[in-house]
Amino acid sequence: MSRSPFCPAKDQICRRCRKTGHFENVCRKQPESRSSAPPKKVQIVENVQDDIYDSPQPTPQPVQQPDPQPMTHRTAAERKVYYTFYTGGNTNVFDCTVGGVKIDMFIDSGSDVNLVTSDAWEKLKAQQVVVSKCERGSSKILKAYASSEPLTILGTFQAEINAEFLVIRNGQRNLLGDTTSKELGILKIGLESNRVTDDNNRVSPFSKIVDTKVRISMDPSFTPVFQPLRRIPIPLEGAVNQKLDELLRRDIIEPKEGPASWVSPLVVANKANGTIRLCVDLRRVNQAVIRERHPMPVIDVVLAKIGRGKVWSVLDVKDAFFLLELEEESRNIVTFITHRGLYRFKRLPFGLVSAPEIFQRKIDEILADCEGIYWYLDDIGVEGSTIEEHDARLEKVDF
Repeated sequence: MSRSPFCPAKDQICRRCRKTGHFENVCRKQPESRSSAPPKKVQIVENVQDDIYDSPQPTPQPVQQPDPQPMTHRTAAERKVYYTFYTGGNTNVFDCTVGGVKIDMFIDSGSDVNLVTSDAWEKLKAQQVVVSKCERGSSKILKAYASSEPLTILGTFQAEINAEFLVIRNGQRNLLGDTTSKELGILKIGLESNRVTDDNNRVSPFSKIVDTKVRISMDPSFTPVFQPLRRIPIPLEGAVNQKLDELLRRDIIEPKEGPASWVSPLVVANKANGTIRLCVDLRRVNQAVIRERHPMPVIDVVLAKIGRGKVWSVLDVKDAFFLLELEEESRNIVTFITHRGLYRFKRLPFGLVSAPEIFQRKIDEILADCEGIYWYLDDIGVEGSTIEEHDARLEKVDF
């Protein structure tokens, strides 16, 4: 126990020994036994004789049973601890073909490895399962979730899906682990939003507000400015080409034909997830744009109107400005230059100084008569005192 008056544990009571002056994680008292606690649902494996694990054809070469105790000369990969957990549910069961034999596997995103029970292994052998590699034991350390005792692995085998399976005895369920499930496409993390494909797997055009075209007003006293190409690093050209092709397929940009007056440079920005974002430097264009000066909402006023409902939905309009199509003459103003030539926007671009005002004016017109709906640019809130009222109001939010 520290006697310093500045020690943070000076007046703290240890939850293990109930003494004052230290924390539980540095307490020298041994924790009490929890043998009376109910057993957890885990994969249980017992020590068995080597002759239980008999391999199917082709017969592998005999492999010495690995030492159950950790060895100092094992590599870092061999010393890695793999965890597995099965809760007893049957909602994620999938029929999987392993070595030409169909067995049911439980898709477990919390498991680091693929497991097959000894009973299932016997059935696989009886049905002449085809394996590319088969060995007794394993150098891996396998533990059940929340357990400190390693499980005994009878053996491992690899099937034609290029995945390794660990065979255990008296297991509750065959488990297909996180990595293999993702590689097979059975388990997917994340969704592709605002992306619709047709039968030819081509990206469909980006949605737009029908019967609406907006105009960019320019001050005629300004002389159009042509800005030269800004070179991009050669390693990024492939990614830039993919972005340009996607914008073309989605009807957001189009090639610029004929003479050009206003031309702005393309800028490539790195995103936090490692991908890139294409931007256009419209600062020179913005100097000549005549803004609409449409009143923008004050966030404090919007928040003051919120809070009377009991059921809520919050909508975030994806790439909101692209919903507005530009008039033909306004498209030449937002022409930009790339290593592939000139393109121009067909939709209202981000970075244009008047874009927020134009979009806010349009959304004000669309949602003006909608009760219980509040919005600030591309964020829309819908409230209702009941679910029925909320759903009815939500149906009115239609662009």
